[in-house]
Amino acid sequence: MYRIDIMTLFDLTVGDVLSESILGRAQERRYIKIETHQIRDYTLNKQKQVDDYPYGGGRGAVMQADPLYQCWKHICEVSGSERPHTIYLSPCGRTFTQKEAVRLARDYDHLVLVCGHYEGIDQRFIDAYVDEELSLGDFVLTGGEIPAMAVTDAVCRMVPGVLPDPECYEDESHFNGLLEYPQYSRPEVWQGMRVPEALLTGDHKSVEKWRRKEALLRTKERRPDMFAAYRSQGKLDEEVFAQLEREERMAALKEPLVCRRAVADDLPAVMDIIGQAVERLGKAHIDQWQGGYPGEETIGADIARGDGYVLTYEGKCAAFFVLSDRPEPCYDALTDGKWHGVGPYGVIHRCAVAEAFLGLGVSDAMLAEGEKLARGAGLGWMRVDTHRKNKAMQSLLRRNGYEYRGNVLVSPPEGHDPRRLAFEKEIISEK
Repeated sequence: MYRIDIMTLFDLTVGDVLSESILGRAQERRYIKIETHQIRDYTLNKQKQVDDYPYGGGRGAVMQADPLYQCWKHICEVSGSERPHTIYLSPCGRTFTQKEAVRLARDYDHLVLVCGHYEGIDQRFIDAYVDEELSLGDFVLTGGEIPAMAVTDAVCRMVPGVLPDPECYEDESHFNGLLEYPQYSRPEVWQGMRVPEALLTGDHKSVEKWRRKEALLRTKERRPDMFAAYRSQGKLDEEVFAQLEREERMAALKEPLVCRRAVADDLPAVMDIIGQAVERLGKAHIDQWQGGYPGEETIGADIARGDGYVLTYEGKCAAFFVLSDRPEPCYDALTDGKWHGVGPYGVIHRCAVAEAFLGLGVSDAMLAEGEKLARGAGLGWMRVDTHRKNKAMQSLLRRNGYEYRGNVLVSPPEGHDPRRLAFEKEIISEK
């Protein structure tokens, strides 16, 4: 059982506050024990005096060492602790943070908190019996009771059993170096404001990613010092950092991207974009689009069928992709896995981004626009295949929620690798 003793001149008030709600229930269940001690009860003075004028003169009074010592000694005797970890709540102390709370909860099972008053306490008691001094921040209060209650609450809530699960505090502000993400409850719409869509999907991975992103954004905006000191804590952080970086680059575009069906007049600009992509793939030693495919005849047919789309920026073609709702024959021969989707699906083919628009989030916008068009056509799933060495495309698909389903064989020019990785994403849930 974790124990905290508080030495104070206002024992009843402090004790009442700490006996309510979560901490009160935790004491009843014997996970923690919080005792308050009236310092005046330990003075030998008939008037219960615990303070006197400071040596050297000056205004105010100083709490005397002996009543403090007698109270501290009594705590040691009744608790059976020879030397409990003793903390003086003082504006001169080290700033109390969540990290300090974690340390105290982890490293000790008994704390004594000393609440000063007036001009402070006799330094001799501090030198002899206080192990450390803590402050709530760069301000001064009339006494140590409020800091003592804050420290007690922050430490005790991390004692096993006080809260239902460690997750209750591990996701909160400051625990992991970030401010906490925004919280929402019912109803779904209140005064015209909706709960973010990511929280309504039931997809735990999407919820976790949204929360981490919002925590990072909030920390960056409100506590740039914390954000600058924060370091990635795993794959999720790396994904979110990359997403934030893409969105920042995207914000550099002064006007929104426009998605529209490609027309015949777009063909020269589209072929220029395709040519740039072919060159990039070749430099990366990726055996894709390296045998004259896709040529002008193929792209022209895409546009003539109405399957070709362009993303434009200030009238210039920034990207091209093909969206088809026709079943892809080679997808029926999927190996090493299986498709999850049932019914009509959309396929994205021949997508490429202009060199001048790389690194601005255009690829992500292209997928999003394709999904929007497919969703509008009533298609429930998207399917895409890519070369096994095209790591950039695979990364793009995964970060946009596409899942690897297996392998397919395409029909490239003779002498080129026909193997492709197949991905799928649900875009309309039947639930």
